[in-house]
Order: sequence, then structure tokens, then C-alpha cells
Amino acid sequence: MKGRWRRFFKAIGFTGTMLIVLGSTSLFAEFLAPYRYDAVRFDLPYAPAVWPSFGKGGLVVPVLTLKDPVRRRYVPSGQTVPLRFFCQGEPYTMWGLLHSSRHLVCARAPGRLFLMGGDLFGRDVFSRLLYGMRFSFLLSLLGVAISFTIGIVVGMVAGYAGGWTDRILMRLSEIVMAVPALYLLMGLRSIVPYGLSSEAITLIITGSLSLIGWASLSRVVRGLVLSLSGRDFVLAAVSAGATPARVIFRHLLPNMRYYLLVSVTLSIPAFIVGEAGLSFLGLGLSEPHPSLGNILSESQSLETMNSAPWLLASGGLIVLLVVLFNRLGDVLREVSGEGERNGR
Repeated sequence: MKGRWRRFFKAIGFTGTMLIVLGSTSLFAEFLAPYRYDAVRFDLPYAPAVWPSFGKGGLVVPVLTLKDPVRRRYVPSGQTVPLRFFCQGEPYTMWGLLHSSRHLVCARAPGRLFLMGGDLFGRDVFSRLLYGMRFSFLLSLLGVAISFTIGIVVGMVAGYAGGWTDRILMRLSEIVMAVPALYLLMGLRSIVPYGLSSEAITLIITGSLSLIGWASLSRVVRGLVLSLSGRDFVLAAVSAGATPARVIFRHLLPNMRYYLLVSVTLSIPAFIVGEAGLSFLGLGLSEPHPSLGNILSESQSLETMNSAPWLLASGGLIVLLVVLFNRLGDVLREVSGEGERNGR
């Protein structure tokens, strides 16, 4: 057992480390981001990346001046401001609980630290990506938890009970699978009033994605339950008088853990892409609250992509998260397959 876990952690080393780093970074976005997600500078639309450099007294940030508003051409003004660490900046409330104004790095006005450039309103894209990544992480984890709970419960009940219960639940799942997901989400979003808080919108998006995400899992779980119910260890437990709850939680669920674990890691990217797609189409989180989807939606035109190609970084981050989670699923599938072969 110890050797299996050692191989498991060794296998997911790089992928797991990357996901932990990205998740931790987004979790502390208020502190790590130089600015709030809604901090605007109307005098710096689509400003290019501004990195600190060594100057008198240490690291300094150059101050940019908009020379050509039509072509959005910036030139250094010749003025610099010092880069400060663990400094007082814009106030924020971390996790809705902790009030602070301490940031990891900041630059005194009129300087602006644009690690990945600015958007149309002069907001720091790097700061907005941190906030948007946290939204995607939390929504995907919450959505997967809800959809998997529903799918596992429905599949377990259908497979173990059988009869009319099985038929009704499976027909219900088929109806859900037959509904076009995009049109369902568009209909649900159209009846939601605008002006809601970001928390309310998050719950609505999560609930909408979860409503259509449980059906396929329930059918797979039902098939696994039917397959495992004929095994000797399950029949022996039933013959010994074990209750259905004990059979399910003691014998059926533990033998499905590998599949469920792999399925979780492969479902999270689907939720991330689903939320990004909704926000890209204007059906998800609305401005000024950032998500990876609505940040990417700013770069729809060729003119914007030519003026501010760094806005495409949101799309790159989505691809990176999807690749990492899919790779994690592949690793878990390999480890689980090896574990099953060794267990025979």
C-alpha cells in the first residue's frame, strides 16, 4: 500500500505541483495581485506590459505616456517610481472576511505595474487573471461536487434497486441528456435578473452546469453497480444479512473509487470550459467581475488582438488548466490500472 501511494505521488509530481501552485496563487489573489480587479486607469487603455528594472535605489517602474491615442502608442515619460514589496495599496477584503490593504508588490502613482498589460479600461490583466482563475477553480470544484453527488446517488439507487425505480431514473437521465445544454443554459440565464452579486451568479452558473452534468455519470455508476452486484464478495455480504447501506458504502463505492477519482479530474476541465464559454458569450459572470471567459471575450475583434494580444493570455490559461487536469486524469488512470492488476 505504501509503495502504491509513493508511486502515485511520484507520478503526479509535476502536474500536481503545477495545479497546487495555480490554485494557491488564485486563492490569495487579493494579496498577490498588485491591484484590485476593478481598479481602472482610463488614461492607460490597452497599455503594454510594464516590468520593473534596476535604477537608482533599487527596482523602479517606468511611467508611460499615451502619445498616440488612435494607435495606442505609448512612450516612456522619463519618470520612474520605486517598486515596493509588502506595501500598502488598494484596500480589499480577502475571502469576504479579512480586511486589508497589504499587497506583495505595488508601485506608487502615477506609475503602473502591468506585468501582462492592461485592458480597455486600464485594468491590470495579470490581477484580473488571478481573480478569474479563482472563480474558475471554485466554480468547477463546486459544480463537480454537486453533479457527482447527484449522479452517484441516482446511479446507485437505480442499479441496486432495479425494477421500476431503475426504469424511471434512467428515463429521467436520458431526458436530461437529450436537452441541448447551450439552449438550456441560455434559457436559464435569460430569466435571471441583471445586477445580481457575483456570489449569486456563481451559484446560478454552478447549478445550471450541475443540472446537465450528472446524467451521464449516473448511467455509468448504474452499470458499475450492476456489474459489481454479481461479484462473490457482494453476494456474500447480502447473504450475511448486510443492509443495503452497508453493501453500498462498504463494498460497492470502495470498488468504484478509481473510476470516480479519474472521472472527477476529467470533469473539472469540462466545467472550466463550460463556464468560460458562457462568460465569453455574455451569459456568465458579468463585468466588472472577472472570469477567464469574459477576459477572453475582450479580444474578439482583430483590431483588439492587434492592439492588445496579451488579452489572449486568458485563453492560454484555460488551455493550461485543461491540459493539466487531463494529464492528472491520465496519471490516475495508469496508477489505478496498475493497482488493479497488482490486486488480482
